[in-house]
Amino acid sequence: MAKQAEGPLVNPVEMAMPDSAAVVSRVKENSRYDNVFRSIYGQDVLNDSDKGYAAIADAIATFEKTSMFMPFDSRYDRALRGEIKLTPQEELGKTLFFSQQFTNCNACHQLSSSPFNPQETFTNYEYRNIGVPANPDLMAQNGNKKDFGLLDNPAINDPRQAGKFKVPSLRNVAVTGPYMHNGVFQDLRTVVLFYDKYNNPKRVINPETGQLWGEPEVPEKVDLATLEKAPALPDRRVDAIVAFLKTLTDQRYEPLLNGQ
Repeated sequence: MAKQAEGPLVNPVEMAMPDSAAVVSRVKENSRYDNVFRSIYGQDVLNDSDKGYAAIADAIATFEKTSMFMPFDSRYDRALRGEIKLTPQEELGKTLFFSQQFTNCNACHQLSSSPFNPQETFTNYEYRNIGVPANPDLMAQNGNKKDFGLLDNPAINDPRQAGKFKVPSLRNVAVTGPYMHNGVFQDLRTVVLFYDKYNNPKRVINPETGQLWGEPEVPEKVDLATLEKAPALPDRRVDAIVAFLKTLTDQRYEPLLNGQ
């Protein structure tokens, strides 16, 4: 987990800090951070960029293991514990989400074998190529370089891994757009429509662009066996799935749902 925390800070399309030394220098500018890091990791930890950067990543990883980071107090969780009741629309979305008859969402976004797991993470932590189109704005920032996902990892040389990205958790998904690995979609409903297009011949237009859906950035090995396994969704069911996904929002972030 600490290794994962190191990545975004110096990634050119995420936080874009030039190197680990720059990150450590930025942390040292905050006297409170500086004092706390030294008290926990040693007085000299921030004097060495490698040790300081490792300490920063370790602190982030440690926080990610706490109940503050994973409170499991969304409407979904509270309903599972019998504290509240979901609305009829949210219940319909829940039924659709966990159904292999009406959708195939849980093929990738359910870790537990039971839909009633009180600590469901809504990801199976696998890697899939689902045919996401390129994001022109992002490509303009990286020299129009195609993103091959897992295959871009220097440790991976199997061409069958091209275009695969890690299945994300859906917790807080309603308040963490833009969506897909490259931010190509702005609205959560667009994401549901994108999945539906694989089974619904009427879903030919991306509502955000008014144009046909873009072609997959990496068209080889798109996981059609999983994507083409559900019936077409009418608008009412699309809206119900979106409503259910909003119930996965941590209680402290629920005010962010206003106006959505």
